[in-house]
Amino acid sequence: MDGRAAVVTGASTGIGYAVAKRLASSGWRVWGGTRSDSDASKIESLEGASSLRIEVTDEGSVKTAFDEVVARRGPSGLDLLVVNAGIVVGGPLEYVSQSAWKQQLDVNVVGAALSIRHALPLLEICYPSRIIVVGSINSRIGLPLLSPYAASKHALVGLLSSLRRELGPQGPRITLIEPGAIRTPLWEKVEQMSQQMYEDLCPAARRKYGPFVERAIKNTTQTKRSGLDPTRVANVIEKCANRRYPPRRRLVGRDARIGAALNALLPERLFDFLVRRSRSVRISSQVTNG
Repeated sequence: MDGRAAVVTGASTGIGYAVAKRLASSGWRVWGGTRSDSDASKIESLEGASSLRIEVTDEGSVKTAFDEVVARRGPSGLDLLVVNAGIVVGGPLEYVSQSAWKQQLDVNVVGAALSIRHALPLLEICYPSRIIVVGSINSRIGLPLLSPYAASKHALVGLLSSLRRELGPQGPRITLIEPGAIRTPLWEKVEQMSQQMYEDLCPAARRKYGPFVERAIKNTTQTKRSGLDPTRVANVIEKCANRRYPPRRRLVGRDARIGAALNALLPERLFDFLVRRSRSVRISSQVTNG
């Protein structure tokens, strides 16, 4: 098969779908990872794109998906893997269940590792191939009520640093994308989660964490209106895929750049105070689900 080829996990909505659409329109052969018939149909409607059924927490599913790419792609290999599938779990740490923690880390960290693991044989055929992982500004900053999500995004930093040094200069070139707030339909789920979180708190927990949760609900509503369009992130990902030497980490969005700068420049105690007290601080989590 001629032309460059890419696999995008979590391609059902938001950033993942925007990336699949952008690459396909630019002449890439694209496989978009989905989990439902309706999402698969949406990917199939894009010229140059095919759907892949991928449940990233199931290694058998991931292997089967990449075996399908091998069968279709043959010895041509894979030029690009975009790891985008993810979920968000939030809440006061002392009230987040073990099962919720496992789900968060299984999808966002183990799922990313499994996707990369089974893509590597294809990626190593092409030189120089690319791995682009969609993280978050929460890769750098831990915000209140998002300890599971922030932990998963921080974990991606270590995962990719280790992988880059394992593979060396002959391996795929690896970039971590760190967006701020993104305007996607899945903010509806975050808003519902925040509301449910508040309703589930016992009286003692509501006294302790109520203001944070109320602020999270308010900020989520604002983010649905003011977040970046996913196509902005898709454009950045395409540029990174086309660069000879793509950046190792790339912030996307004004809020992400400001948050990262304040985190780097201010004393940690002062930054902690500002995050806790400022009503302008938003839970800027980019949420995808494939």
